[in-house]
Amino acid sequence: MIIKLGPKTISIPSARWPKVNVPQLRILSALRIPLPTTLRFGSARVGLLSLGVVAIGFAGTLFLVIAGTNSEMLWPEAGAEYALPNIVGNPLPPDPETPALINQTLRINLADGVRLDKLHLKNLDLGKSGLTNSFEITRTTGVTGAWVNVGLFTITNSSAPTLDWANMEVGTLNLGAYVDGHTNSSVINSTISHLVIDSDRGSGSYVAENSTVDRVIINLNGDSGATIGELIVDDVDASVGAWDFDYLKVGTLTMGNTNQFGDGSGINSASAVFNDTVKARSITDNLVDTPLKVQ
Repeated sequence: MIIKLGPKTISIPSARWPKVNVPQLRILSALRIPLPTTLRFGSARVGLLSLGVVAIGFAGTLFLVIAGTNSEMLWPEAGAEYALPNIVGNPLPPDPETPALINQTLRINLADGVRLDKLHLKNLDLGKSGLTNSFEITRTTGVTGAWVNVGLFTITNSSAPTLDWANMEVGTLNLGAYVDGHTNSSVINSTISHLVIDSDRGSGSYVAENSTVDRVIINLNGDSGATIGELIVDDVDASVGAWDFDYLKVGTLTMGNTNQFGDGSGINSASAVFNDTVKARSITDNLVDTPLKVQ
């Protein structure tokens, strides 16, 4: 047998089968299966064939890896709900109003009894045509008596067409936004305790920033409620939909004059409503009525 490796030629003596009187071997000899006498390595055709085999193997491996990989949605990617402190989200189905579009809601499910050091929502753009609420605090159906307990709640540099607050207990309530008309029916109640949440033991911090979503939902998932040391809303702007807050107990809530709420209906029609179920031990009202429209 002759083997050629590029310019070199190697000759190997022919090997012969030993004479063994076995019927099966005599049958194989009778078939006279031809065997190659020369093997060539290093030719262009063999090289291209080798590359093709490697490419096919790589493509198959890549396909198997992609097919076997689960795509996880991690906090704070939109279109999912997060049962904090779990940062792996469950994809949300499309909205019934627009089933052809991928859901872009950021839904924050506060696990029953969860404790967070800080929840920071920063530089978020909200709004989608047809929405009633762009930012809301809710309870899961069947959950009663649960509250989001917050030590310090600060709202700055934010805007929305309308605002509606109810079912809140606040130690110190400071209001100072520019609004296109408002109704403040909040009640001073000296029995409201000033809530203090300073211990960070066993808690985590969660930040959602620099994102565009259709709405933000903070949802209570159990009767034990949730505890948050500091809730910060900074530069969160909605083009459509109200800020509808309920079920809050807060030590100090401050919404200063860097915020604007108005739907363009005029100062004689309230764009910001603070219902009589908002109760506070101390209230400072520096809301300024001014014609404005947020869109």
